[in-house]
Amino acid sequence: MTVWWITLASSYLLCLVAGMNAKTVYSNGYYTKKYNKFFSFMSVAILVLVAGLRSGIGDTPTYIQGYKTDAPSTIAGSIKLLFSGKKDAGFYFYQGILKSIVNNPNVFIFVTSLITIVLIFITYYKYSQLLELSVFLFITTGCYLVTMNGIRQYLASAILFFCFPLIHERKWYIYIPVVLICSTIHKSALVFIILYFIVDQPAWGHTTKWILFIGIALFVTYPVSGPMMAKLLGETQYGEYKNVLVSTGAGANMIRVMVMAVPIVLSYLGRDFLKGRERYYNIIVNFSVINLIFILLATKFWIYARFNMYFSVYMIILITWCVRYMFDERNTKLMYLMCLGLYFIYYYYEMHISLGFGAGYHHFIQAVGIGL
Repeated sequence: MTVWWITLASSYLLCLVAGMNAKTVYSNGYYTKKYNKFFSFMSVAILVLVAGLRSGIGDTPTYIQGYKTDAPSTIAGSIKLLFSGKKDAGFYFYQGILKSIVNNPNVFIFVTSLITIVLIFITYYKYSQLLELSVFLFITTGCYLVTMNGIRQYLASAILFFCFPLIHERKWYIYIPVVLICSTIHKSALVFIILYFIVDQPAWGHTTKWILFIGIALFVTYPVSGPMMAKLLGETQYGEYKNVLVSTGAGANMIRVMVMAVPIVLSYLGRDFLKGRERYYNIIVNFSVINLIFILLATKFWIYARFNMYFSVYMIILITWCVRYMFDERNTKLMYLMCLGLYFIYYYYEMHISLGFGAGYHHFIQAVGIGL
């Protein structure tokens, strides 16, 4: 367990130092901080190293084995597979290109972690007002750990997260091809083609209310709506779970629902303070509401929580905006400290009680017999 606490403390403190050495920039009528790039780099480097040097955790051993046995080993083979119509061909193409360069699954894990975490970190650096709090929440809400489990889906999620400003800029001719590319990594990414036309509607307007209404209605009527959603998901990446999606009792607990509901409630109560403060406010709020809907459905069956890999990263930005803009200077500091304390407790609960991770981290150097 020690590695998780060291990673949390060091990455947060380095971003905190980056903030102390930040430059203040006046933009769009507000003063914002540009965090020191050197200390920010040090922070993300720690996150990448811890994730990239692992040999265990979640599905990592499965991906390592798949890299050894399923990925093509030549560029020609990778190109042939890309146009073969095989499911997730884009991901296997990516593996094949890497494998043609170096036939070492640890390199694949490291490079994938590098791409995923750096894209997410850059997005927080650019659009979050409190980088150190974003990194803290990225770890304590469980997002960081899940990047080491749902590798394919989080790779697609990171690319889409990095590109989300294209939605506001109406650059569909770039965004939709990006979605299609991501769908070759994980087919479920196709949902973002629909979301492109939805999420940039006014936050807490009719669209947001309809998202909430439909989500709550699906939850309440799950004995009826469950089979319908199972039929829809039967045609996607999660088709193998079609027959069990109508069952209950194998889902997320309500503590996770409450944690993900906090920024939604805060942003609704403080909508007058938040509106107009950030260019991408509508997108971030609506994605965060969708995130809440999926974790609510996940209380019925866990597979819906897979979609939170796409949306929880937006929720983190919303939390930092709530802390930054909703309160006066004195209360902002209080809310900041409360945020640190409460999410630290939640992280302890998740790691020790819910997941029972303990000292469950292993790195590849241990795997080859060298103790560290």
